[in-house]
Formats: sequence, structure tokens, C-alpha cells
Amino acid sequence: MNNSYEIIDQLSPDDALAVLKALARDDETLAARIAESATAHLSKVDPEEVAFGLYEELDSLEVEEIWDRAGQSRHGYVSPGEAAGDMVDEVIAPYLGELAKYQKLGMSAESNRMCMGLLLGLHRFDDESTSTFKEWAPDTAGIFAETVVDAWKAGSPRRADVKALRAFIENELFGWGARFV
Repeated sequence: MNNSYEIIDQLSPDDALAVLKALARDDETLAARIAESATAHLSKVDPEEVAFGLYEELDSLEVEEIWDRAGQSRHGYVSPGEAAGDMVDEVIAPYLGELAKYQKLGMSAESNRMCMGLLLGLHRFDDESTSTFKEWAPDTAGIFAETVVDAWKAGSPRRADVKALRAFIENELFGWGARFV
């Protein structure tokens, strides 16, 4: 028989989740250890890493895909700006899912750091990217920054969190001011 680590390494994410849930269901002590370990893992939100990842994904969007998506379709006309917005939405959606996960778990500090990282990534894309994609969607970063802040606000942040985000925007996101909070 294979050793335990070889078997574990071959599990798909769905298989691993099913096994983890079964183990937790069978042993309350193990369930508590799993939750503790998961919380420790999830608490490692670094705004700089989030910003870097988002910036890289946005900066790699290809203008040719806008052209492929834009124009007449069986559902009507899609403008290049709409196509670009849809592409950005596809990039940012998983990040917003992560933000919602932290909110659902009551991890406000992590939610705050995720929000800050997303805003920082959008600001850097707006300010630093030389991608030709950006020319087709010049207001996209600001629009999606509002989307990020709205999603963050939906988690009912505390007054101190709002104040901290406002200060972050004013101090780190030059030119954006506190218009989002």
C-alpha cells in the first residue's frame, strides 16, 4: 500500500474537502483543530500580495479579446467598453468572493486588508499600467474600486474600520481621495 502522503497528494480538491469534512464530523476535537488551522491560514492576508496579484491579472488582459467580444452578437450589440468591463469583472470576481468569505467568517481585519489590497491593485493598474487594454477602459479602475468598497461595506464594517480605510485611501491612493468611503 502507498504511504499516507502519496495518497493525500493525489486527492483532488473536492476529494480532499470531502475527506476533511468526514474527519471533522467524526471527531469534535479534530474539527476544532481543523478550524483553528484554517483560521490561522486564512488570516494571512497581505494587501501587497493581493495588490500584486490583481495588478498582474489586470495588466495581462489583452486588447484583442475586447475586439473578439465587442460588436454584434445574437444578444445585441456589445460595446468595447462593455466588453472591457466584463473582462475586468471576470478578474475581480474571485477576489470579491474572498472578501465575502472573510466577512461571512467574521474576520474583519482580513476583510479590511483584502479591501485595501484590491484598492491598491486597482490604483496601481490605473496609475502605472501601460497596457493598451487600459485605453479601451479608462474609467474601469475607479468604477471597480467603488464596487470593491460597496462589497466591503456590505459586510457592515465597524466605524473604526471605515476610518482606517478612509485614511488608507487618502495616504496610499494618491488622487483618489476619500471618495469611496
